[in-house]
Amino acid sequence: MDTKKNRQFFLVLVPHQDARAELQKYSDSMIKNGLSGVYSFPHAAPLASLLKPLNVNELKQTARSLRDYAGKEKFLAAETSVCEFNTGGEKMNLFGPRLNLKNPLNVYNNGHKKIDKFDSFFSEVIIGSFLLPKTSEQSRILLQLQINKEISFRAAAIANMAICPVTINDESGYKWKIGKLCWLPRPNMLS
Repeated sequence: MDTKKNRQFFLVLVPHQDARAELQKYSDSMIKNGLSGVYSFPHAAPLASLLKPLNVNELKQTARSLRDYAGKEKFLAAETSVCEFNTGGEKMNLFGPRLNLKNPLNVYNNGHKKIDKFDSFFSEVIIGSFLLPKTSEQSRILLQLQINKEISFRAAAIANMAICPVTINDESGYKWKIGKLCWLPRPNMLS
C-alpha cells in the first residue's frame, strides 16, 4: 500500500450512531440501485479545514460553542446536496444529506489559529455519503435522489478527521480516520 503524505485535516460533526445507521441504509440503497464510480465517505459533516488537529480542550470549547449556537433544536437532514471538497490534491465533490445548520464561523474562535480557511463549501453542512470526481456527470443525477425520510438527531459530536489519497495495487482511493469524539453538551444543559 502506497500512502501519499498529503493528508488533509478537517473538523467534522458526527451524528449519533442511531442517525449514522439510518444514513448507512440510505448509502446502501443507492449502491444497490446501481451507483458506481464513487468513493465512500464517513457519515460526518465537514465544518472546517484544519492546518493541524484541534487538541482536546479546543474540541470541548468548540463543541460547547456549537451547541450554544444550535440551541435545543434537532439537527435535521432532509435534502441531498453536492459541494466541492478538496482531498489534499484532487478536487472532488462531496455528496450527501444537507443539515439544517448554517456553518457558524464564530464558533471556531477557540481553534481559529488551526483553521486553514473557510472555503465556500463549508457554508453548506453536508453529512458525507460519497466522494466523486468533480468532472463526474453523476452529480446532477445524485441530486435527484432524495433521502427517503428525514433523519433527525440532537446527539452529535465533533472530532478531527484526517483523509489522504492511497494507492493499492494501482487502484486509487482515500483513507480516512476520525479522531476521538467530543460530544456536544445536552441541550437541557444550556445556561
